[in-house]
Amino acid sequence: MNKVLITGITGFLGSHIAENLIASNIAVIGLKRRNSDIWRCKGFEDAVHWVDIDEEGLYEKELSSMDFDTVIHGAWIGVEPDLRNNWGEQSKNISFLLSLLEISKKAGASKFIFLGSQAEYGSFNGKINEDYPANAVNAYAGVKLACLELVKTFCLTNHMNWIWLRLFSFFGEKENSNWLIPSLIRSMKVGNQMDFTKGEQKYAYLYVKDFAAIMNNVVTSSPQSGIYNVSSSEARTIKSLIEEIRDYVNPNFVLNFGALPYRENQSMHMEGDSEKLFSQIGKINSTDFRKALVTTLEYYIKSNS
Repeated sequence: MNKVLITGITGFLGSHIAENLIASNIAVIGLKRRNSDIWRCKGFEDAVHWVDIDEEGLYEKELSSMDFDTVIHGAWIGVEPDLRNNWGEQSKNISFLLSLLEISKKAGASKFIFLGSQAEYGSFNGKINEDYPANAVNAYAGVKLACLELVKTFCLTNHMNWIWLRLFSFFGEKENSNWLIPSLIRSMKVGNQMDFTKGEQKYAYLYVKDFAAIMNNVVTSSPQSGIYNVSSSEARTIKSLIEEIRDYVNPNFVLNFGALPYRENQSMHMEGDSEKLFSQIGKINSTDFRKALVTTLEYYIKSNS
């Protein structure tokens, strides 16, 4: 039976991954700080073997003696927009990664999965596969790419399977309150209009529970070491998404599309080709977008009521 160590388990993606794995009777070890808020893990928190990382030296020793075969590294310092170009903050992720790799080796882990980002590709327009050249344009993406080389080299020299997942756009329950869908709902419940760009940008939004199912397949199958995109195959415009949310939450809310300019060098179509990954792990049965969106909207409406 698989036993999986997850960093970033208390976050949006990590919590959904953990919930899915636990439902499949896969043992989960979760790293957190002593004061971490584990509200996203409510309902399955007792099934997680929690390890606090506050005491340097102690948690490394505890983890090194544990018998886990897979690591999912999703924790990252500096995901907020105002920290994306802060090299000092971003570089802190490197030392933690190196420590985690050494711990994984001592514990006898055979698979290391890293949650990367579409940001590693830089600015692009269209549907791209893994052959598209990486081109970091900020500290966040630059440090991600540096970590890629560390993971690849460490795992190759220590005979570990390494899976680097470049994640595109997601939506679903338990997002941060300042992200697109929860912030839109909040505005539509208290206001009567809002300004936007023309909204012609197209993004491929993947439902977070479908992403968790994909991660389950990555854990339980044997994909070859390498870089893989994780993206929905259904790109839609920001305008159409916002209109669907408005029609469900507050049909009288006025959407002023075109009132704001696009930002400089705005990418108009961002979508990943995930066929390389699916050829290794098999495809999942994706949730109908409309059904997933309604489930998501109901979650936030009830949470704010």
